[in-house]
Amino acid sequence: MAEPVAAGDEIPEPDHGSVVRESRPGRPWLLGLGLVMLVGLAVRLGYLFGWQNPGHDIGDSYYYHYGANLFASGRGFPNPFELRQRHQYWPDAQHPPLTIILLAVPSLFRLRSYFDHQVFSCLLGTVTVGVVGLTGRRMAGPRAGLVAAALAAVYPGLWLNDPMVLSETPSVLVCALTLLLSYRFIARRTPARAGWLGVVLAADILVRAELALLAVLLVAPLVLATRSVPGRARLVQLGAAAATGLVLLAPWVGYNLSRFSQPEYVSTGLGSTLAVANCDPTYHAPLTGWWFYGCGVNNTPAGDMSDRDVGFRHQAFTYISDHSHELPRVMTARVGRLWGFYAPNQQVRLDQIEYRQITFDRIGLWAMYAFLVLSIAGLIILRRRRVRVWPPVALVITVTVSAAVIYGTTRFRAAAEPALVLLAAVAIDAAIGAVRARVERSPER
Repeated sequence: MAEPVAAGDEIPEPDHGSVVRESRPGRPWLLGLGLVMLVGLAVRLGYLFGWQNPGHDIGDSYYYHYGANLFASGRGFPNPFELRQRHQYWPDAQHPPLTIILLAVPSLFRLRSYFDHQVFSCLLGTVTVGVVGLTGRRMAGPRAGLVAAALAAVYPGLWLNDPMVLSETPSVLVCALTLLLSYRFIARRTPARAGWLGVVLAADILVRAELALLAVLLVAPLVLATRSVPGRARLVQLGAAAATGLVLLAPWVGYNLSRFSQPEYVSTGLGSTLAVANCDPTYHAPLTGWWFYGCGVNNTPAGDMSDRDVGFRHQAFTYISDHSHELPRVMTARVGRLWGFYAPNQQVRLDQIEYRQITFDRIGLWAMYAFLVLSIAGLIILRRRRVRVWPPVALVITVTVSAAVIYGTTRFRAAAEPALVLLAAVAIDAAIGAVRARVERSPER
């Protein structure tokens, strides 16, 4: 139900077709969406049982899996490697907390095995299918919504990460919600809906810290760049988004400021991430634009996790400064790896370090190429319909900038995959509509 409009709220003319898409979806449409979600669940569980069971709880998967169990046991947020392997309790924020908090839900019900968390991640991925469908409905109508959901159900870019217990699954979900709430705000620009944008922005940041870029690349432009709304009303809406986001971020930020020797706000992982991505092996072939674990692990600074973060950052920034003339080439390679245009065959092989299935990775790569082409067509169609295209574009830019600064790898693209799926669905829906119109106009009818 739409929020009541307070006196003085300015509501601009809706975008093309948005009046229709403000209505509630009917029962037949919701039934269709539910059936598509069941297909999506079957795909994810099929991949889990057929190719990812038993799974491999290593690296980040280990961190999230055991971190969730520790959190559910009331141990807070320690570094699970240090606690489980060395029996030392080190407060840690290597990754933001929302993935661990979500995985702690089944842990609270004694579903604590890695397999239990794999199944739960597949369920989260299935929820994403539904959110993508609802977003597609708002962008381009009911049929486009079902097309988008169907694509999300089967597109490898949206399910390959689900059984791996990584932050990519929650990040895909919250980014899909970001797009849904963005178009909901576009349809009716009220402070309440701006506040919901702040809520989902906080969720973005609490899943992956680099998604904070959405504050300046998506939320602020979406609220401020509208001439049909008076400046004062826009500032109120921006304040509502900022206030809700800050309120939700404050407990995590305050918690971190209280437990580390150095100021840390969202994550202590920036330094180590930059360290493994800025060194000789990652600035030259064959690993240009990727990461190399030996760059950081052999020079671990002393102190707690925040001291290590500061030390790693110093190492990385020193190397970047000394090799600044090489940085444009390396950043180009990082973006190329992200989008499959730099050494794609090598990147698929490098991805196997995460125990990904190379055949499905290759299928996913070619599917992504096809979706990129369809996405361009979808952008053109939406522009012709005078529907705002900035939300999906901002998401793609955010992921691209993040890879350029950090490093390029396939799974970092996950947060932008809902945007590709939605834009591709718009193009496919338009093609279906054109064919149907041509058939209806044929002389035989």
